[in-house]
Amino acid sequence: MSKTDSQVAVAIEQQHSARVMVVDDDPVFRSVTRKFLEAIGHQVVEAGDGLEALKMLGEVQPDLVLCDLAMPLLTGMEFTEEVRVEYPSLPVIVISATGDMGDVAKALRMGVKDFLTKPLSDYRYLAEAIEVVLEESSSTAEQSDFVSRWFRLDEDGSDSEQQEQELHWHLDYLQQNPNAARELLTALLPEKDSSLGAWRSSYRLLQSTTSLPLVFDYSWLMSGQLAFYLVDADSADQGGVASTLLVRTLFDDYVRRLQHNSIDLKGLARNLEKGMACARGASTVEALFGTIDLAEGSVSILPAGLGCRWDNGQAQFNIAGGRRLGDNCLSNFMTKDLALQESGKLTMSRVGSSSFSWDIGLMV
Repeated sequence: MSKTDSQVAVAIEQQHSARVMVVDDDPVFRSVTRKFLEAIGHQVVEAGDGLEALKMLGEVQPDLVLCDLAMPLLTGMEFTEEVRVEYPSLPVIVISATGDMGDVAKALRMGVKDFLTKPLSDYRYLAEAIEVVLEESSSTAEQSDFVSRWFRLDEDGSDSEQQEQELHWHLDYLQQNPNAARELLTALLPEKDSSLGAWRSSYRLLQSTTSLPLVFDYSWLMSGQLAFYLVDADSADQGGVASTLLVRTLFDDYVRRLQHNSIDLKGLARNLEKGMACARGASTVEALFGTIDLAEGSVSILPAGLGCRWDNGQAQFNIAGGRRLGDNCLSNFMTKDLALQESGKLTMSRVGSSSFSWDIGLMV
């Protein structure tokens, strides 16, 4: 199918007509993008940099912004930060040149709806991304970032054809560019030091620069718990990136739905394994999940292929990895009620690959 035929096919399938703001300092890119978007029924306004775009937003009132990250005067990242504050409901799709995965990850944490890489080899991907984002923005459902949309399941447990196509394209790019994949996963790690009330958290992670990283994340819960996970993205022969992003997405979704309820590690693992069975590109991976009850001073850990050690200053507990995530990790023994007292440390080490330590305790 020729480029013209592809554009016509997309135009026929187009369901939304929207006002799209294209923010990019490259006039050639803006011109080509404008012609394509207008050909499929959108209205387009252009801005040559982030500062100009900010001045135009109130008057133009776009439905969606397509924004480059590398721009003079006001960078795409700075522009995105301003949009988040001033126009929190305005969806943004960012464009990044290869090698900007750190900025892409930061933009994702700020709530951008998708990312595309330059050069755009096929504008159908842009049309599909815009269509999905507009559908989400017009619905009453809770909006999500691009990672959530990759793995969002239909009610019957299957992925839609468009989601499959988009998932394949993003993961194909990351798999063909391992440096970009490493940078993206590493940049999605949380801040190394944080606190909630009288409790503080601090982790340190050392790992090889030639393999996919060990990914860690945690969330302070309204129930007084601290939920966390570790995933070894390099432990899968294929699909390590997909599996790690899937864990991040479903973990965040699960925690968001908890409200004031306590987390159920078996329930979380069950949801993850169901998602892995339905999601294209994912494969079994080594991981572990846990909760810390700050009020009770206790720790629970469900291994899913990763072993670890818990040290509370008075005793040490070694926890075997067991079955991997995606291989019925629910059958693994879950260690409950490990004492936290005033402080504790979780460690995991792989000789020549990675070393992880996490300290949690009362602030002095």
